[in-house]
Amino acid sequence: KPPEHPSQRWLCLIAAMSAASRIAAASRCTCVATVAVRQASTTSHTGTSQGVARIVPAASAWAEVHNGSRNGSHHSVAAGGAPESSFSSSSSSSSSLTAWPRDIGAMVFGEAHAKERPDLGAVSPGYAGRFYQRALPAAQVPFASDKGRVIFREALLAGTMENYFVLAEQFRTQDEPTFCGLSTLAMVLNCLRIDPMRTWKGAWRWFNEQNLGCCTGPEQVREAGLSFDMFKCLASCNGADAVAHRAPDAGKFNGEEEAFTEAFRASVRATSRSQERECIVVCYSREALGQSGAGHFSPIGGYHEESDSVLILDVARFKYPPHWARLEDVVQGMMNVDPDTSRPRGWIYLRSLQSSAQQLSKPGDQILPLRMPYVPAAAGRRLSEALALALAEETAGCTGACGEVDTMTAMRRWLRAVCKAEPQVFGQLLRVANATALHEVLTRLGSFPLFRELCEAYESAVTSPGNGINADFFPPLQVLEPPYRGPWPVAAREADVEDLGLAACGELWVLLLLLLPQHLRGAVSETVAEPGLARDMARAVRGPWALPLEALRETLGQMLPAPEARRCSQSPRR
Repeated sequence: KPPEHPSQRWLCLIAAMSAASRIAAASRCTCVATVAVRQASTTSHTGTSQGVARIVPAASAWAEVHNGSRNGSHHSVAAGGAPESSFSSSSSSSSSLTAWPRDIGAMVFGEAHAKERPDLGAVSPGYAGRFYQRALPAAQVPFASDKGRVIFREALLAGTMENYFVLAEQFRTQDEPTFCGLSTLAMVLNCLRIDPMRTWKGAWRWFNEQNLGCCTGPEQVREAGLSFDMFKCLASCNGADAVAHRAPDAGKFNGEEEAFTEAFRASVRATSRSQERECIVVCYSREALGQSGAGHFSPIGGYHEESDSVLILDVARFKYPPHWARLEDVVQGMMNVDPDTSRPRGWIYLRSLQSSAQQLSKPGDQILPLRMPYVPAAAGRRLSEALALALAEETAGCTGACGEVDTMTAMRRWLRAVCKAEPQVFGQLLRVANATALHEVLTRLGSFPLFRELCEAYESAVTSPGNGINADFFPPLQVLEPPYRGPWPVAAREADVEDLGLAACGELWVLLLLLLPQHLRGAVSETVAEPGLARDMARAVRGPWALPLEALRETLGQMLPAPEARRCSQSPRR
């Protein structure tokens, strides 16, 4: 029975504090004193029979564990406060001790006074039913929740979260309600470190939702969304090796569901364990998972073996957070038929193209003078369109001497068009494979009159102020030096491979002009568009260098297609 008189309550408080002080002094554990003082306030209302009886065993148990840990013996304390048997195992003792900071509050103050940790994965009840985040169905586990963190730790220890980190570096939220596919693709392409070969902001090249175009574009996706086939097409055109796996139709019951589920599980497991940069994107119906909405794209960020669940890095983070979902539920979502295409959805495996048919030299190949980087088909089409538009504007604005067809006018048109289009991207198109071979090729090209005249025009154009050419993009001549009389003098030094390229060797800008496809050379000048140009260059170069130059010409022709050939060949039919 609680004491009624105030003096009795004070006596209970003093007794509790005195007992706690003696125990704390014996154990040299100041934490117990703090616990006891807090409990003392409760004691003043509940009486010594309840308050002190609760404090003393708890404080004694704490002191025994504290002293035992210093002396090498370890004890655990049961819920009633009495110490249990000792353990010789250090792992067992560690687990007993590490539980104390979490359990002591409930043991001393009672379960009702134990501080509850907030669930960081829960949606505030005040936002229920509003258009600001939504609670996930019970079958899915929020990534930031206590259970979600436990699953993450277990998967991390099991080694099935390897691809999570490269995806988390690029995690983004879709900018438009219908941009889940574009946001997912931009996130994955940046994760795979694919150079978009197009300028994003300033001089930086990067993928985002607005510069993903080829089979379709942002404006079309904003109005009509993105289908499973169109996603695969966009991924391939922008430089990814994309392999699509369409789910069987859930309504036909043809026995393929089990095989599809096992194939998906095996691919998720392998990708989640892989040390390479590779990703899986799922296209599924939210309705099958009990979520609001319809079709959706998101990448898979990991796999938990025990619960057979995958981590969906949902790009619509304004609606749902990243969450764990049962793999079989995701399969059902992929099997739901898309009403726009009347076909089920599926998953797409993506990785970077390590080698390409357009790569003219392999690592270690020291014979070819020049090589070209891989340029995604979408980027090549865009470069061709931008250069053709810049040349058309340049021609339309020419008057008087500008209309004359000569090497000086051709060179100035060419360089000005590059400045208007993508100068830092064009500067990546030719790279040195072998400095000695390139030195010899450029020296032999010095006997070709058109190349010699264009080099003279280049030297004059980049050094003449006020001609609309940014000289910062165009380096001086390195191999062939003026004056151009008789035998061509050769530069004394041979530059290193790392130092030579379009950013360091002026002759390569002249060579790039002569290797352009016919429709672009014709837009520059009739002088550089003569049908016999390729034959004359081959005669001038001779020997083993003629075929590599012709291969470069063919590659540029495929990379920078003519207007009638710019339609994406991979675009699926609606």
